[in-house]
Amino acid sequence: MNRVPVIGFVEEIARFEEWMTDPAAETTVFSISGIGGIGKTTLLMEMARGAGRASAMTLWLDGSGETSTSGAFLTGLETTLESEYGRTRPADMPLLTFVVAELSRQRTVLLLDNGERIDRLEGWLLSSFLPKLASAQVLLAAASRNGLPLTWRTNPHWGPRVRSFPLQPFTRREVQAYLRHSGLAADVQEEIARKSEGHPLLLALTVEWMRSNGEAAPRGIPSIVTAELLREATSPSLHRVLTAMSLLPPSDPQTLNRMLDAPLDVADVHALGRLSFVLGTPQGWALHPLVARLLREDYAAAFPEAFRRLRRKAFALLEERFPEADKKSQMRIAGHVLELYREFLPSTNAYAVFTSNVDIGERRPFEPADLPELQRLLAASVEENNWQSELALAGQYAALLEEIAAHSPEGICVVRNAEGRPIAFSAGILLHARTMPLLERYTPEFPVLLGEEAESLRQLPPEAADTMLVALAAVDSSRSVYQPEEIGGVLMLEWFIMMTGGWRGRMVSADPQLNGLLSVFGFHDLGQVGGMTKWEIDFRHVRFDAWMKTVIRHTGADGGNGEERPAGGTGERMRLAEQDAKLILQRLYDEGDALDPYVGDGGRYRTKDELRGKVLALLTEERPTHPLSPLDQRILRESYLTKARNKNQLADDFHMSRTTFYRHSQSALRRLAQALNG
Repeated sequence: MNRVPVIGFVEEIARFEEWMTDPAAETTVFSISGIGGIGKTTLLMEMARGAGRASAMTLWLDGSGETSTSGAFLTGLETTLESEYGRTRPADMPLLTFVVAELSRQRTVLLLDNGERIDRLEGWLLSSFLPKLASAQVLLAAASRNGLPLTWRTNPHWGPRVRSFPLQPFTRREVQAYLRHSGLAADVQEEIARKSEGHPLLLALTVEWMRSNGEAAPRGIPSIVTAELLREATSPSLHRVLTAMSLLPPSDPQTLNRMLDAPLDVADVHALGRLSFVLGTPQGWALHPLVARLLREDYAAAFPEAFRRLRRKAFALLEERFPEADKKSQMRIAGHVLELYREFLPSTNAYAVFTSNVDIGERRPFEPADLPELQRLLAASVEENNWQSELALAGQYAALLEEIAAHSPEGICVVRNAEGRPIAFSAGILLHARTMPLLERYTPEFPVLLGEEAESLRQLPPEAADTMLVALAAVDSSRSVYQPEEIGGVLMLEWFIMMTGGWRGRMVSADPQLNGLLSVFGFHDLGQVGGMTKWEIDFRHVRFDAWMKTVIRHTGADGGNGEERPAGGTGERMRLAEQDAKLILQRLYDEGDALDPYVGDGGRYRTKDELRGKVLALLTEERPTHPLSPLDQRILRESYLTKARNKNQLADDFHMSRTTFYRHSQSALRRLAQALNG
């Protein structure tokens, strides 16, 4: 029977073969790490086969038993040398001397599997064993869940010789390559590829499950892998901790305790540190994304009501954390909440599929080096009459993208694949005095689109800009690995994550499919212009959590379970942020519903009159409430209550430049929000 080809490990095998063929190769250490079932042992086996083909001596050790002491380690090597290569130690030769001599005779590959306990030997290995092989050609490949301890990488002599290989789930292309040998029907392969998380063990079990059950299409992912991963936990009591962690982004123990019925104890803390899928980050503990997803799905299927309650609890914690987080952290929280509530997003649309697992790379802002690839995506999109290019003049798309990259690069949202290559983008113009001429040149419809705001935007300094007009968008429709709609779904979510930083977004569309999707996603219809619908979403005045609840409510997918209620239920009061304070001041005496989110059940104040009274007291009292200052009071009164002068005149009145006045205004709004929260 032919052996099924091994998929993946391209980089790891390349580095291995590079060492094998280097005539001047020196003794080197490979640190192979990854969660259970990710393929660590399979990679070691591939290295063993490669070493055998090159006639290198190959020795295999099991770290679970042969790393307890230096004697056990050397005895294991001696046994393998004798049984595999007929090398027998002379009676009068010390064991260490014999092993070092044999390993130094020829190029040798030493494979250590299950190396979790190598820390017991690291002092001896680094100071006594490896130095004797420094001039030999020995490759030590050690596989463990968390990789070699930091001691190895910081060692002055051996640190430079350590190469780290953290194994990742299969990419979509690798999943497809694996499935080609499965014997399953093509449509079933495609469905598995679209839904798979790329975990090798999970993928293998899915294929075997499909073969044995003969299903036409997979109904779900077998929960056996979740149980397999949980068996790595040293105590069953950790299940409650891991489930709570699956609903949170990286969190410190104090935050995690707020999700638990009983706080973490010392044993829990130590046990978590030993799990391969618990990652340490600057923000705290985090579960490997695959494990978190599996745990959530498993818990939601087994205990749906309990899962919804726990998810609402997580949402309440994130809702509380969001206003006080920096912009980068806010984007991280927004992405996490979208993942938690992905089941409520529209399942499919002509422009976006939100149920697929697309393997995207690190979230990074636009870089000038991206521009040629974005132009290629745009040219293909224009040729196929696809995606959003309706606002700009025909034939001017490439020139407009060049201008946006030069004058409004912060308006470009890029989605990258795992290798960092752009696979989708949207390009928005951040509206201010320097970019308004771009609209005049490339989008002649802009005066109608912006209305009375156009004139004030022509005077707005760049540092005060907060409105983004989306002009272009494209996805890589040439990729056979992902459908354009799958990449489109990721682009839309990434754009929303970017906008949660406090932007207002505007766009136009004549496509009924896109218009329907924008409506579901909480955009406001601003009317028609030239046969196109004007759309706006305003994250300057709408909190992200409130927007998320709107999306859930519009989908009608909550089944009446109360997901749309203020997170945490009656009695928990929302915390106000800078954008909330600004909206309250702008709409303080409006008769509409703008102030509704801040009063009543879930709001900070009982009635609108109570809220108005509190704001007026804070801005007029003789001794300002901390942290407001008299200058804060004056700036906010003159800007939002008196409103007798424009921003330029106010800046002159306060003897400030326009930029300095804007900065003081933002700080005053932030301090007003803190005072309203008091």
